[in-house]
Amino acid sequence: MEDNKKHWVEELFCPRFSAEDFLHESFEPELLISEKQAKERARKVEGIYKAAVCEFQEKEKKQKREFLSKMMIHESSAQNRAAPVQHATCESCHRANNDSATTSRSGAHCIWEEGELNLLRSQMNKTHSEGAQSSLQLRACKLQISELKVKQKETERELEALKVALAASKRASECKSVLINQLKKEGEKKEADLQALRTDRHTKCVMVQDLTTSLSKAREDLHRLQLQNVDLQQELKTFQEQQELNLIIVAEKTKLKYDAQIKKSLREMETLKDERKMEKHQHDQDVAELNLLRRLYIHEK
Repeated sequence: MEDNKKHWVEELFCPRFSAEDFLHESFEPELLISEKQAKERARKVEGIYKAAVCEFQEKEKKQKREFLSKMMIHESSAQNRAAPVQHATCESCHRANNDSATTSRSGAHCIWEEGELNLLRSQMNKTHSEGAQSSLQLRACKLQISELKVKQKETERELEALKVALAASKRASECKSVLINQLKKEGEKKEADLQALRTDRHTKCVMVQDLTTSLSKAREDLHRLQLQNVDLQQELKTFQEQQELNLIIVAEKTKLKYDAQIKKSLREMETLKDERKMEKHQHDQDVAELNLLRRLYIHEK
């Protein structure tokens, strides 16, 4: 019973194939999703390349046929102008070219010999075999490229994991570096503050000395200014008295001047009144005489 008991790995992971399957190659292991995708991409790319190669080959064949047709038409036209005797020979060549699929579709005359046609056929077969060989090589290269792409993806995943780990390490290093720089900046700032306080204390001591000197000088200046103020007050008092006296004199002179002008104006007013009275009296006389003349004129009429 102990011999028939399965191993715990075999119980946990039940095998879906045996060693005989590998020996007889009757088992095909299931492909991974990435392998299936890579195989599908390789198949699509292979189809695209095959279609492109076939299109290129068809285009090249068509160009060759057109070129041969043009050359044969041109040569046939030249021969028709130069020697009409060769018409029968060209017809036989034309039939041979129809059998070998290398003649013109428009019925132009043949200019190829049998040896040249055989050489052309061998060259075309050689080109076709080389194209098939190149296609097989291309398919093998595509398979290798798909395998390399799978390996590249695995390498990229490993590289991404390493990048993530490196980024985490860089972040931790940057955090520590930032913390160290912050501590350095704080220390430098405190040292600068302390130096600023020392400079400020020295500056204030110098300022106190300067202020003491300035205060002594200001006291001396104040005493001198007080003496000057007493002198100026005395001078101001004398000046004010002189100004008051001058104002009284000017006022008296102005009063006398205005009194004389007023008297003169009164005299002129009296003269004007007398003249007014005389003019009024003359006007009354003129009016009376005018009325008298008017009555006399009316009476005479």
